[in-house]
Amino acid sequence: MPAFTITPVEKGILRCHHTATFSHEDVRTLAGFLHDYRGKLLVDLRDTSGEECMRNLKQFRPMMPTTAIFGANIDAALLEISESYYTHEVRSFETEEEALTWLRNQ
Repeated sequence: MPAFTITPVEKGILRCHHTATFSHEDVRTLAGFLHDYRGKLLVDLRDTSGEECMRNLKQFRPMMPTTAIFGANIDAALLEISESYYTHEVRSFETEEEALTWLRNQ
């Protein structure tokens, strides 16, 4: 079973719901998705541990599209990235409602 699911939320926004520890195959699959996806992403981390989230967010951050994260306490420094990269804004929110409101206004 994959460690995440991707489902539509509304036009232009997909939800990535992280549900388990990432396998090597999960990492490759998600990296491919992030490389190709051009919309906005809502990342739901309610069903994961903070440690798992931190490790994976650090790895995927340079590839992420405009993204709102909720469901886990994320260190804001983890989401910062060097200005030398062409990156999209990624923010962490306490609730899904706050995250969706922000994404809709981007």
